[in-house]
Amino acid sequence: MKDTAVIKIEKRTQCSSGENKRLRKNGYLPGNIFGRGTESTAVIVNRSELRKKISEMGRNAIFTLTLPGEKDFPVIIKEIQISPKGEELHIDFQQVSLSQEIKTDVMLKITGKEALEAQKLISTYQMDFISVKGLPQDIPDSIDIDVSDLHMGSVITVGDIKLPKGITCENNPEHIVITVNQSKIKTVEAIA
Repeated sequence: MKDTAVIKIEKRTQCSSGENKRLRKNGYLPGNIFGRGTESTAVIVNRSELRKKISEMGRNAIFTLTLPGEKDFPVIIKEIQISPKGEELHIDFQQVSLSQEIKTDVMLKITGKEALEAQKLISTYQMDFISVKGLPQDIPDSIDIDVSDLHMGSVITVGDIKLPKGITCENNPEHIVITVNQSKIKTVEAIA
């Protein structure tokens, strides 16, 4: 089972855009906690603490949100809204049960590209994420795909991806993830 990170939160009483802008200016991020069969709760979280916990634990980690005087919330991060300038604007936490499966997106991480480059080949990605289903504690932060043994014309589909135990993919298994092609880079000869 994955470790969980504890994040302190506070209830958000005012939800206007002006108040949200003031919160962000003061280092906080407005957000909501939602879950099946529960009402949505408006909260604020310290932006730097959140960034630190995501950096330590990963984007798909299970977090325990603590609200003074109330019960703790086991959650995953469902969505972080980002501005065009790259600033976090809002965060949505999904309350989870460790005994119920959830659906979420997991990033695909490509390894072994150097071996392809040595053969003057390139890999083209059709997908950056796949949708998976499993218990929250079993969902990985990313799934590695090794392309070092591929050759010209190789194709990896969703069905070819090796998933951790207890995780199933929600995407079409025939969907292409990676193709390997000849590099079109030409070498320029020096003119003497």
